[in-house]
Amino acid sequence: MKNWYLPVLVLGLSGVGLLCATEKGRERLLAIFDRMAKSEDPLGDFNRALEAQVENIQNALDRLSQALEQPRLRS
Repeated sequence: MKNWYLPVLVLGLSGVGLLCATEKGRERLLAIFDRMAKSEDPLGDFNRALEAQVENIQNALDRLSQALEQPRLRS
């Protein structure tokens, strides 16, 4: 698996280089960076979704621990 790191790195860097080589590519990259700079929290939606999932997991773990703490009835 380690043999793929260098080719993937070279392909990725060459792709970014080709993107910067064209005028249209540079314009798009600048537009992306401008949008990121103007937004207050570029990962806000992702962070909110992640927080909701962590909350759901915590609630499930709380319910599980409560269920395990309850004494079992023996018949």
